[in-house]
Amino acid sequence: MSEMSRAGKIEELDQVFVELARFFISHWLLEEEVISPKQFILLRVLYDRERSTVSELAALLKQSNSATTIALNRLVKAGYVNRLRDEQDRRVVWVTLSDKAVPLMERLLSRRRELLTKLLENLTDSELEQFTLYLRKLKQGLQ
Repeated sequence: MSEMSRAGKIEELDQVFVELARFFISHWLLEEEVISPKQFILLRVLYDRERSTVSELAALLKQSNSATTIALNRLVKAGYVNRLRDEQDRRVVWVTLSDKAVPLMERLLSRRRELLTKLLENLTDSELEQFTLYLRKLKQGLQ
């Protein structure tokens, strides 16, 4: 039996990624959640940074200021994000998580950690270290 080609290995990896993504999304952002995966990413950045400008968010998310503003408008309307003018420079508008968003993020992050624990339970500590190393190498290719 011949070894699988690199293209075949990449195809197999792609199929595994799709299956993992389906599992993860279907078990993580449950139907009762009112935010999309893209909205979660935006909220996660704010959760980690505490506050940001639209331009900073757009740069971090690698999208336009207008697309970021549209997403933020929806989150403001839903009560998950606040916009605050800078007191020293009124031209600067800070974006922060609302009090309503913090418990939502903590619940979603906790659920995500639980799912990761479940997905990774078949790996030994050594395999988990190797897997993490490989993912970091993959991430380097994004820069």
